[in-house]
Amino acid sequence: MNIWFLTSEFPPDYGGGIGMYVDNAARMMAEAGHKVKVIVRDAKETMTETVNPNLEIYRFLHMQGSVYETLGYWTALSYQYAEEVIHLINTTEEKPDIIEVQDYNAIGYYLMLKKWQHEPSLKDIPIVMHLHTPTFELDKVNQAPRFKFPNYWIGQMEKFCMVAADALLSPSQFLKDQIQHISPNNQIRVINLPYELDDYQEGYTRNFDDNTFLYFGRSEYRKGVQQMIKGAARLWDQGYEFKLKLIGGDTYFHPRARNLGEFLQERYKKYIDQGKLIFKAAIPPKDLNPEILKAKAVIIPSLYENFPYSCLTSMWLGAPMLVSKSGGQAEMVGEEQKAGLIFDWGKEGDFENKLLEYIKMDQASLISKSQHSHERIRQLCNVEANLEMRINYFKEVIAQHKLAPKEVFPTLLQVPKKPIHKEITSEKGLLSIIIPYYNLGKHLEETLDSALKNDYQNFEIIIVNDGTNDEYSLEVLNRYRHSELIRIIDIPNGGLANARNVGALESKGEYITFLDADDLIENSFYERSVKLLDSYKNVSFVYCWLQYFENSTFVWPTFNTELPYFLGANMLSAFAVVRREEFLNFGLNMDKMEYGLEDYAGWLSMVMNGCVGISIPEKLVRYRVRSDSMSRQFNPDMLLYLRDYMSHQHKELYDKHSVELFNLIDANGPGYLWNNPSLSYPPVGYTYPNATLNSTVTDPTAQKQELMRIANSKWGQRLIRIVFKLRLHRIFK
Repeated sequence: MNIWFLTSEFPPDYGGGIGMYVDNAARMMAEAGHKVKVIVRDAKETMTETVNPNLEIYRFLHMQGSVYETLGYWTALSYQYAEEVIHLINTTEEKPDIIEVQDYNAIGYYLMLKKWQHEPSLKDIPIVMHLHTPTFELDKVNQAPRFKFPNYWIGQMEKFCMVAADALLSPSQFLKDQIQHISPNNQIRVINLPYELDDYQEGYTRNFDDNTFLYFGRSEYRKGVQQMIKGAARLWDQGYEFKLKLIGGDTYFHPRARNLGEFLQERYKKYIDQGKLIFKAAIPPKDLNPEILKAKAVIIPSLYENFPYSCLTSMWLGAPMLVSKSGGQAEMVGEEQKAGLIFDWGKEGDFENKLLEYIKMDQASLISKSQHSHERIRQLCNVEANLEMRINYFKEVIAQHKLAPKEVFPTLLQVPKKPIHKEITSEKGLLSIIIPYYNLGKHLEETLDSALKNDYQNFEIIIVNDGTNDEYSLEVLNRYRHSELIRIIDIPNGGLANARNVGALESKGEYITFLDADDLIENSFYERSVKLLDSYKNVSFVYCWLQYFENSTFVWPTFNTELPYFLGANMLSAFAVVRREEFLNFGLNMDKMEYGLEDYAGWLSMVMNGCVGISIPEKLVRYRVRSDSMSRQFNPDMLLYLRDYMSHQHKELYDKHSVELFNLIDANGPGYLWNNPSLSYPPVGYTYPNATLNSTVTDPTAQKQELMRIANSKWGQRLIRIVFKLRLHRIFK
């Protein structure tokens, strides 16, 4: 079997359990004779490393390509992963039988999206998502601002991947139970992690004389470190003598606006001074293993955990375990608790009671737990058995993939489809291209040329002349009155919404699309959109990214329609290809929105009635930015009025999602400022009223994302252009 792994981390660069798992699984499968390729981002270069005849590591230089100018880091990285994988498939003879990708930060998002949108190279290759612990769960437990962009959107991308993957795999039953509801129709298979510790295959020596309890891992709220120290302090204050040693790095804790470990060291300084509480920085595994062997017991106090390697390693070395029930560590220890003790954070004092039980435990009982710990983990995570389970599962997924037809596009939009109340007669397969026209003679020829050259040849063009009164524009329009491919409908001036509605009512096609008389489309847009509508019965409209031109070079990346985000900000332009029957039943533009946003209101109405919209993540429409365009006339008061009116027209939808929408606006500023949830908000220059914010960011990942956000922002781009224009960059060279 040929197996490809997609991971964001891999040795020698470790970030956590993901890299360790991929390393172990890849080597295990390669040693069993399977061809394995690991695909991982790299900060230095693009290179291929051949570890052995069956194992190859492909490292690609990340942050390459214009997509990083459009999307936030993790979203752009997902896009680059998709491009790298497709390129590798198209340039190699040994194509993968199956691809496994991590859930964390949704690096498989665009790969899955492209597969569902008929990318030829991915057609016959199933994609399995391995669940480690997704961002949307981490942020919730870590008390992070989980509605703040881009983390909120990364979480939504992870959820889409769960729905879109051909199969889902989790190491623990705990994680399956926590997140199965995200994708109820895509059942998660539980297979524990494979594990071997080569340096200690032939045994080890334990010493229980030292009354020291060990925790190793990050100082992270989710890991239960704060609660663990608080419980230990209660016992110290009661006079019990023991030591608690913490080894590992620190993490940023949002509620305190500082690193959690620093905060805990200050709060519990007196116990540190007394030598009872010991903090040590992260150390290499070879130095960590002796610490495990010396400890009386290893504590895994997590509030939420999957299948932690800290527990795997400790049990392999025969450590008696003290673990919380909130994670796979409890599954490792087992319900009988022969390998250790399990406590429940939900029971007051349960941790202290179990810790006290260890403090008082005799040598014979400790040795018994050590032996059971050693034996259980070797049986639970046996490499040979694990390999057989995984390969059999992969074969099952591949066989199912060949049989299962894909007729329903994966979506997070959980709105029941309303029945059509008025049946519409249309010509099967015909696309009606509707062009509202008002005094745009200067651009009409170029727009029509763009439409006529599109690859989908079963179409009609309808120009709705909305009371044009400019002589030149009338002259240009009259040149097309006798064209067989173009039909012109003359109406009194009634505004853009009315013109679009008239065109939709007068059209004949099964599908309709709108094209403003000064904009352009790429040749493939209509054909690809119709193919998606023909393929998926639950999809009602298809759109794409927008490339601005003339007075702007901005790219608007659009995403699949999703609530509640769509209630706060528009997710697509008017230039969608839509089922005509559903548009006429649910999506007619509101004439009363005379100042703008009429298309936005129409798409929202369709969504409210259960219509699904999807985005092709490519720049297939070119949007002309004119100094006199309608959108240039917007002002804050106008926008507030339009959004007020629109929210009352869709009150049922806004009421249903009011709590989430409140949190999104609270975290990111007014919805009318959003246009790209993969970036941080509020935008540069916006400040929260009546609030002082601590702008210091100490987390390195957050620092990088913040710099990327600033560089990608409109003001950041302007600043960069000024710096280079004035040659100020030479100062910093």
